[in-house]
Amino acid sequence: MSFTIFRRLFDRLYPSLPERYKIPLLGLDASGKTTLLYRLKTGEIVTTIPTIGFQVETMEVPAGKGRAITMLCWDAGGCSKLSPFFYRPYTAGSHAMVWVIDSGDPERLTESVEELDHHIRIITSDPEAPMSPQDLPVLILAAKRDLPRIMPLQDIETKVAGVIKDSPYRVVGLSSRADNTTITEAFGWLLDTIEEIRGRKPVQAVPAAEVPNPSSPDALETKLKEWLLRAEKESPPEEILRRFETFSLPAWDHYHHILIAFLLLSIHGRQKGKDMIFDGLERYIANSEQTRGRTFHITMTYFWIQMVHFGMARMPSLEVTSETTDTLSEYTLVAAAGDEDDEKQVSAEEEPLNERFVRFLFTNPHLADGNLWAEYYSKDVMMSPEAKAVMVLPDKKPLPSLVGTKEK
Repeated sequence: MSFTIFRRLFDRLYPSLPERYKIPLLGLDASGKTTLLYRLKTGEIVTTIPTIGFQVETMEVPAGKGRAITMLCWDAGGCSKLSPFFYRPYTAGSHAMVWVIDSGDPERLTESVEELDHHIRIITSDPEAPMSPQDLPVLILAAKRDLPRIMPLQDIETKVAGVIKDSPYRVVGLSSRADNTTITEAFGWLLDTIEEIRGRKPVQAVPAAEVPNPSSPDALETKLKEWLLRAEKESPPEEILRRFETFSLPAWDHYHHILIAFLLLSIHGRQKGKDMIFDGLERYIANSEQTRGRTFHITMTYFWIQMVHFGMARMPSLEVTSETTDTLSEYTLVAAAGDEDDEKQVSAEEEPLNERFVRFLFTNPHLADGNLWAEYYSKDVMMSPEAKAVMVLPDKKPLPSLVGTKEK
């Protein structure tokens, strides 16, 4: 019996199973997307950490009148103006979109609206499944309504109306202190609108096999190419560290987290560099406008320090083949030697740090995966209040160790 025939028989025998809709959950970084995602899934307010990469959840959300909307939901960490090529695999075939806006961040409202327009265009112009904006319901959730000095809901609706006037949309204010009735009513509207557009015809479920894996080799290759292009145009290390100290980095993203850790560990070694990373990140999060709404996470920070340092220790070092060359265009790769405190001494004087960082990325492409921590920690452990406050050991497998890496 073919899969198609079996699926039709299954649907006929169990007609009460809810249809599943693909609905990306998008918005600027720190807008409240991940908090909303866990509220939808658990019904509770959960303290979260910044999302790096993507999270995927299938959840059933009450939609009123005894109904529920079952969603295959993408939570993209910090949407940015990347090319449609990057986002289309994740948003193609979407039945609706949820866009989250931080009600307490008026300075970034224009940016959020521009990104909203950008992503509507990405979804509706997919060459494999083009659709009209009239067929894409958009639910705007103005989050954090319980914060002081929030924007009036009318101002938010006026601002977004210009870019989503062709799509069915609704703007809903959302407070962490409110009960879940508001969410139920909002998603009730979303379900009604999807069904109206689809003419109440059954919508084919999205097979799990079609969901792209952001940690797959192809996805990491794409991310690595993007990072290498950024690294080639990067400012000198001293300028990057100055901007880190003055809370003015070009962006607060996974690439810069790895770059800062690499530079401080390379210049100052493991012990001093580790302390400088911890102190610097904590001060940056507390003082920068880029990190509004975020909090410092001890275990996550330690994890990435360990992974970067381990990657540095396992890098092949350089042996300059000409005493007269002023560049390192001619060199021979040799096996790395040294322990955790002397990796910065192996040819560090001859090789510029920016060139070494490019070589570091080539050697450790897996570090471009912002969800790498999930190989070592379960979500329950990493998201716990304890892991945020103190260093917690992984519960899935031990962190890689530098013991035994010294060549004999």
